[in-house]
Amino acid sequence: MAQDTQQTLITTPASLTKKMGAWLYDILISIAIWFLWGLFTFPLIRWMLGVDDMSTETGWQDTITYQVYSLFPTLLLLLYFVGSHVRYGQTVGMSAWKIMVVQDNGKAVTFGPALIRSIISILGIGMLVSPFTKKKLGWHDMLTKTRVVALPDKEKKKK
Repeated sequence: MAQDTQQTLITTPASLTKKMGAWLYDILISIAIWFLWGLFTFPLIRWMLGVDDMSTETGWQDTITYQVYSLFPTLLLLLYFVGSHVRYGQTVGMSAWKIMVVQDNGKAVTFGPALIRSIISILGIGMLVSPFTKKKLGWHDMLTKTRVVALPDKEKKKK
């Protein structure tokens, strides 16, 4: 007998509560990434710029080196969100709340839509419209043809 290898397509939209919970977890992770970046690299940037006096009158924050340096945590956050969506279909926060992002056809999200989705979903504001749409989609999901679905609870093993 041939074994059925196709998985059941999950179509249950995730509730706003689950989306907000996952968003909160991911915000905390984002803050940690930003904090650790600054903690470990700020002494390096001071050394590279040769700045001893960190007052704003010295103009150190106007240098191109510092401006480029300031973009890196944003790129790290993009890497976290895009990488998580492409590789696992969910971030750490989404995993904790048992939700997942997929394409409209149910397949895994690819790099392009994941990148666009991550850029335009800044601050999570787009998900606030999801309770008011027929398919429960945030505006970033509508634009990238993705959706956030609720994963079924795994049955507990009986002893």
